[in-house]
Amino acid sequence: MRSIARAVRSLANQRPVAAALALLGAALVFRLIDIFVLRLDEQLGEIILSKSVGFVLIMLFLILTDRTLRDIGLHARAFGVSVLIGAGITTFALVVGYAVELLVLRPDNPVLQLAAVDPKAGLSGGWLFALWLVLGNVVNSFMEEGLFRGVMIPLFLTRMSFWRANWLQAVLFGAWHLPWALKWYLTGILDTPGDIAIGVVTNFLPQLLLGLIWGYMFLKTGSLWTSWIAHTLTNTVLNVLHTVTESGSDVGMSLRMTGYSIVALVGLLVVRYLAERLRLPEAQPWPRPAPSQARPR
Repeated sequence: MRSIARAVRSLANQRPVAAALALLGAALVFRLIDIFVLRLDEQLGEIILSKSVGFVLIMLFLILTDRTLRDIGLHARAFGVSVLIGAGITTFALVVGYAVELLVLRPDNPVLQLAAVDPKAGLSGGWLFALWLVLGNVVNSFMEEGLFRGVMIPLFLTRMSFWRANWLQAVLFGAWHLPWALKWYLTGILDTPGDIAIGVVTNFLPQLLLGLIWGYMFLKTGSLWTSWIAHTLTNTVLNVLHTVTESGSDVGMSLRMTGYSIVALVGLLVVRYLAERLRLPEAQPWPRPAPSQARPR
């Protein structure tokens, strides 16, 4: 165990970008097993196993590198302000996104409907399923925010600028969602080259934008709670609030997410203003722990 800890610490200190990519690769292995081998999404509507294992991997990485949850932004400093910033901007963006969708689809008589639906798995259910989806979103947001924002950004910042670090983690976050396009192809949901191309774009580009938005929130506030609440709130609302028209359910999802993304991107100006006005500390690169700080093993 000590030799493993030394190797992981050495990698994180000397090659931080490689360490971040190695952690991503380990989490991706369990994600692929969950989606393509166990196929828990088809049975439970959630790949809850890989989400949970992913968070355990993050915890192990922190322990082996002599870090704590505070180092990935899960601290009490400015907790209330961070949550309000993330929740406020996300709520406004969602309201505008749904409003745009309802306005454009008005000829089809759209109505809002509460229903628990996992669009990736195509499963739906009642309130118990809704609670299950919320639980899955909470776990998923802790895992993905901890990995892409909490761990990757501080490691990337040791070698990169603010924006390069944010762009790289956002691109990786987009690529993290591409297995769903492959899953849809293998299950026959996508069968033509055009459909496959659309599946790749719709699984990558929106997640890239969300990664940029949530990464900026984390960077400017230094708190993972900001991006965590934004991530959890977004996924939960999309799972339970749907638009139904004469043409079907959620046919205007692209309109909704376009409106949401534009407002959220503009909202980053508000994040910057509030972070500077309230003197919130930006996320910092991880310094090498001093020998005296290392915990005995």
